[in-house]
Amino acid sequence: MKILSQSRIEGELLQRLEAIIGDEHTFVMPTSREELIEEGRNAEVFYGFCSEEIFPHLPNIKWIQASSAGMDRHMYPALRDSDVSLTNAAGLYGPHVADQAFALLLGLARGIHHAVRNQDKHQWGGGKSPMIEVDGFKIGIVGMGGIGMQMAKRAKGFDMHVTAVDAYRTEKPENVDELMPIEQLANMMSRVDVVMIACPLTEETRGLINASNLSVMQPTAFFINVARGPIVNEPALIEVLQARKIAGAGLDVTEIEPLPAESPLWELDNVIITPHAAGGSQHRLHRATSFFLDNLERYLKGEPLENVVNKQLGF
Repeated sequence: MKILSQSRIEGELLQRLEAIIGDEHTFVMPTSREELIEEGRNAEVFYGFCSEEIFPHLPNIKWIQASSAGMDRHMYPALRDSDVSLTNAAGLYGPHVADQAFALLLGLARGIHHAVRNQDKHQWGGGKSPMIEVDGFKIGIVGMGGIGMQMAKRAKGFDMHVTAVDAYRTEKPENVDELMPIEQLANMMSRVDVVMIACPLTEETRGLINASNLSVMQPTAFFINVARGPIVNEPALIEVLQARKIAGAGLDVTEIEPLPAESPLWELDNVIITPHAAGGSQHRLHRATSFFLDNLERYLKGEPLENVVNKQLGF
């Protein structure tokens, strides 16, 4: 069997991989697109991001371990309609993505973005933020996967009341006070001090946050998106931000990335933008590769894989 890795595996993780595959199997880390295509002809396992362009060059592939949690970029027809098993990194990135969400919330609530702009001008004071205390907030989390769970965990550290909506989960997870079906999204958004988006991008969630449910948010509420930009109707969000119908938004993701220079979001002083950076962590590579190696051991033993993606649902 040939195992192909688009991601670099080094040090102790490479030693572990070599111990897992022994002399019976072959492991290749291509250094160019040409080598990837050549080696891919008889590869059975692929680790990394398998793009729509690369997939046709993997005629014998049986299992793809994606290095990402979100599967929207893997939902092209050739892979979605194939018999290839697809697993993702769901749950691995929850801690640092949730950290980013709370960094954005705290930045908005405490006026950090105004202070940084003043710092650039060597100016003391002059802040525009009302300096909000988030302790005891009511938080609404959209999506109770790995990221949503970590958001709820952090929310409890701030003594927040946690309400969540989820399209599939029916049992209330730890750290969640109320769990509602997705049909109650607008009801939840009307009741909370901050809405955080943690659901995957699928055909069902595209445009899920729209003018209708944004309009019911409280004028003092914050909106945080660290999931995927197209989950939100961006013109509708811009409209409520410009009209000050909500307090502010923290956005790590946008509908088009990079965010176009002409986007009104850049000019809004009640918005903090980070460049799809929430997935970054000093632990990311080690976590993802360790998970791949765990799954590889299962694969070689003929055991069920973890984090199998339902390709028809998109997660």
